[in-house]
Amino acid sequence: MKHRQFAQRSRVRKLQYIAELERNVQVLQAESSEVSAELEFLNQQNLILNMENKALKQRLENLAQEQLIKYLEHEVLERERGRLRALYQQQQQQQPQQLSSSHRRNTSRDLDQQFANLSLRQKEANRDPVSGQLHI
Repeated sequence: MKHRQFAQRSRVRKLQYIAELERNVQVLQAESSEVSAELEFLNQQNLILNMENKALKQRLENLAQEQLIKYLEHEVLERERGRLRALYQQQQQQQPQQLSSSHRRNTSRDLDQQFANLSLRQKEANRDPVSGQLHI
């Protein structure tokens, strides 16, 4: 009799243990499903963030190129401004000389001087005012 009761209690404990294991399996399967869904969501978020990161890096590269272009344009314009300023100053310095030359020409009847002045003017008229090159 004791042996039967012991065997029956043992079977009950085994059944309880099996039931507990089955509940644990169900809980773990539910947790696994939740974790899988969360992992899938995080993978999608990671993909989206990687795409955004690539787009931002591309935009940053484009902005860096634009900045370089603007810097180079600025440098070219600065050089051009300096060149034009020097040309302007040169012209300002030549104006008094031209006025003085014009005054001498009006008062002087020396034909050689008049031909020399005419020759210089023709050479200057054939020069490109921007590059200073002579056009013939």
